[in-house]
Amino acid sequence: MTAAGIASVPSILVCVKFVPDPAQLQAEPLTGRPDLKRSPFRISTFDENAIEAALQLAAEHGGRAVAMSLCAQLPPKDVVLKALAMGVAAVYLVKDEERLARDPLRVATVLAATARTIAARESLAQWDLVICGEASADEYNQQVGPRLAAALNLPAITYATGLTLLNGVLRAERAIEDRSETLEVNVPALVTVGTEINTARMPTVLQIMGAGRKPMVELTLAELTGLDIDQLKAFPAVEVLDVFSPPSARKQVTIKGESADEIAAELLRRLGTDGEVTL
Repeated sequence: MTAAGIASVPSILVCVKFVPDPAQLQAEPLTGRPDLKRSPFRISTFDENAIEAALQLAAEHGGRAVAMSLCAQLPPKDVVLKALAMGVAAVYLVKDEERLARDPLRVATVLAATARTIAARESLAQWDLVICGEASADEYNQQVGPRLAAALNLPAITYATGLTLLNGVLRAERAIEDRSETLEVNVPALVTVGTEINTARMPTVLQIMGAGRKPMVELTLAELTGLDIDQLKAFPAVEVLDVFSPPSARKQVTIKGESADEIAAELLRRLGTDGEVTL
């Protein structure tokens, strides 16, 4: 493919992360650490929008969208099936059981090798477009997309809220703090998208039933093209020392009174006594 024109069947790779559902995450009573065993997994919210953006462009241009994901542990099959049911042609899952890719630099390095490996398996010289969510719902560091673009030597546009593709040029709309921008870049390119870009589709029952017939491919780090695992281990890494929720004991005080005014006055008095408000 050349910068002057896009292939008749564009190839799109979308990055997907499967995360514990933040809306259902609970803390362990004794330690305050997140209880990941009780939190169901889901597709990261931003990545649902990335999938939708990929599917819309693929449908418009007669293309094909494929998903890749890096996992310390394989997500539940039904969660992966949702991505397939939404419409991606295949999902490639890279297992990193030793958690060697535990910070954005290492994650991007592994994903770049994954992108090249999948391209070879799909008989592609390169991807026309790589789409990532702006961030992940669990860590929200907003680094993996741009770092992946650097690792793949691709130009990048971040936080797109609208995408169009014409004659080999990707046009992205984005709204930043004080203005709106329209950016253009020749493909191949990488783009990250925010949740404002679209409303992710909900698969139908038939789509969910048919998802099981699509490829769900598991790969190990050792199977990735061009990945030097020893070099990966030697990379400097950001270590997360601990994650916990501070204790929030409730006083469970009941305020009583003969009228609403009396109850409100007593509540204010209690809050003032406890130092919650200044009277």
